[in-house]
Amino acid sequence: MPGRFGPTDFAACARCGSGQVHPKLLVMGPIAGVDSDSRSYVCHACGYEGLPIFFDTEAGRAQFEREKKGIWEAEPATKKGPVSIPILPIQTDPLVDIKVLDLLPWRVVAVTGVRWDAGGLTPTGYRVSFQEYWDAIGGPRYNASRIYMLDLAGINRANPNFEVTRHLGKRCDVWLDSGGREPEEVMDGYMLDVERVVAGSKTLASLDSFAVLYALSSEVLPCLDWDGRVVWREPRETLVELHDVAKALRGIGFSAMCVMDLRRLGSELGPDPALLSLLEGLDLDVYVGGGLQESDVIRLGERGFAGGLVDPFTPVIRDLLKTPKPEVPTEAIAPAPAPRPAPAPRTVPDSTGLP
Repeated sequence: MPGRFGPTDFAACARCGSGQVHPKLLVMGPIAGVDSDSRSYVCHACGYEGLPIFFDTEAGRAQFEREKKGIWEAEPATKKGPVSIPILPIQTDPLVDIKVLDLLPWRVVAVTGVRWDAGGLTPTGYRVSFQEYWDAIGGPRYNASRIYMLDLAGINRANPNFEVTRHLGKRCDVWLDSGGREPEEVMDGYMLDVERVVAGSKTLASLDSFAVLYALSSEVLPCLDWDGRVVWREPRETLVELHDVAKALRGIGFSAMCVMDLRRLGSELGPDPALLSLLEGLDLDVYVGGGLQESDVIRLGERGFAGGLVDPFTPVIRDLLKTPKPEVPTEAIAPAPAPRPAPAPRTVPDSTGLP
């Protein structure tokens, strides 16, 4: 959690050493936001509450975490490849009954296709249950390690379904965009069991919102939604050039960001070459989304990008979702037909219907 006390502060849980330390939010309290008076923090890895320990570098914090686990040797330096993360737009309307949700949330929640239309993310007719989708991408053939979840109810109508996402987050690592309009609403995502909370520019008013978010927690992952210019909820925001906004995020202190090409989202056309040219050379770990298939992520890595956000229902995923046909025994012998007596004359109706 670098950034709350300065750009060189890297916070670690005093109990387990994890870097998933965040200010404790007041839920249903007298004020909204962070309890800055008591400086109360909570570790999302082990649940410990208390003041964190600060390090000058992330490597120092990581070594402290390893020592907490009894591992004293330094971690060998390894070059990581680009990360491939499937996008899962979830549709939770109409809201399912809570009793049903407690039993089968992954079966009643739909993963849909999605397109950017008229200023919103519009679900397409292609949809399957979360259970079926996760069985396909979480299995050994696809082997997804995390997902990028878009809560469409939250993004389009400011009505996120945290009951649903709380259940789904228990099944896999989730980067969640719940559509928060204000920094405090974005931070509500940390009350769920998700790996990272994503703040999309399409639902935030301006760049100032990202500055407030970074002051609360640098673990928030900014996402610049782009349709030829950066899309903000407030149309009066004048900072819309992608490269300028990205540099401003780096100036705030963020070390990573996502860029979602809304024009190509769901198209499987691959990344826009002009967009990639705008993003090259930034001092940020950049994850690109919008139109990507699995093979595109490898090429992104070759150009220095951190990873890609893969469209829902790519041809690879659709193939995995196909229900296999039941096997037909090759040596089965059909039973011999039973002999039937010939009908008596005039007992079968003729074309006149008369016997």
